[in-house]
Amino acid sequence: LWMGGWKHWIYTAMTFLVISCPCALVISVPLSFFAGIGAASKKGILFKSGQVIEKMATIRNVLLDKTGTLTKGRFSVVRIEREPGIEETELLSLAASLETYSTHPIAHSIVNAARARDCQAKPFTDVQEISGHGLEGNSENDHVCVGNRKWLLARGIPVNTSDTWEGTSIYVAVNNHLAGKICIADTPKDDAADAVRQLHDMGLHVVMLTGDTEKSARMIADKLHIDEVHASLLPEDKLKEMQNTRIEKGPVLFTGDGINDAPVLAGADVGAAMGSGSDAAITVADTVYMTSQVSSIPESIRLAKKTVRTARFNTLFALTVKALVMLLGFAGYASMWLAVFADTGVTLLCILFSMALLRDSQKQ
Repeated sequence: LWMGGWKHWIYTAMTFLVISCPCALVISVPLSFFAGIGAASKKGILFKSGQVIEKMATIRNVLLDKTGTLTKGRFSVVRIEREPGIEETELLSLAASLETYSTHPIAHSIVNAARARDCQAKPFTDVQEISGHGLEGNSENDHVCVGNRKWLLARGIPVNTSDTWEGTSIYVAVNNHLAGKICIADTPKDDAADAVRQLHDMGLHVVMLTGDTEKSARMIADKLHIDEVHASLLPEDKLKEMQNTRIEKGPVLFTGDGINDAPVLAGADVGAAMGSGSDAAITVADTVYMTSQVSSIPESIRLAKKTVRTARFNTLFALTVKALVMLLGFAGYASMWLAVFADTGVTLLCILFSMALLRDSQKQ
């Protein structure tokens, strides 16, 4: 007002106004996360929010369930060991008829084995499924329990047979007396070993948590080169192990697929469920691997880190360019064209940087 040169100062003010428009900052971060979510979806990885991607990028520990996550979950009955006084078909029929009330992969394998042998189904009443243990119910005048060794021992049912089977053993008890044992085998997924190797190469701590026996868990862990294994765990035990790992070693990613894994999925920093898993696991999980491949785990971590890096780069790039051009604007040297570049030009560049995430996913 006093110095004159209104045209110069109004032009400088308008230039500074254009430079200070926050378009690039406003669009750079959310677009990076949208692109990251899109790139992940092309690979069958569903991030439920941008916040999940941020947490995924900070993961230091990967905790994995065994059955259905690291293994195919396609169990097959390998051997049936019966006690005196009961026929093999009768034992299998009792177990299969009770296991029809469960959705666990082990239950399906027993039911399929009974169907293959044309075993006659038996009616059951008052069926209860005890999470992490097994099932019990009444068939005519008999009370039948089908579950793991630990559960039967806790119920006071003597299990005298020596369990030398390296796979999974399911015990059948009738009226509190051991009737026999069904031996089941499972195999790791084809990409499991390579996925675990990638996680180790990324400097992550890999742990297996499972409700199966120590022998069964160690057999799979040795094949996949997983050093730390916690077996014979109930759902609450898995949750406790996850919390201990978080306290000792930092943020945790837990991946599971069963209804028993839901509490751990909900309590982990990032919970990831296999797409072939139970509805409860998929509902509470932050991330879903629709292809159910183990290789999706390291891929999701890589994508999360790349997305966060892109968002940070976009923010730093936009702030740096705007700061430099603002200094020129204060001094009165910035033209309107330079101001437009600092606003619209930087915005377009940030969009291109974000879209690179989608382009890279298409190449891979």
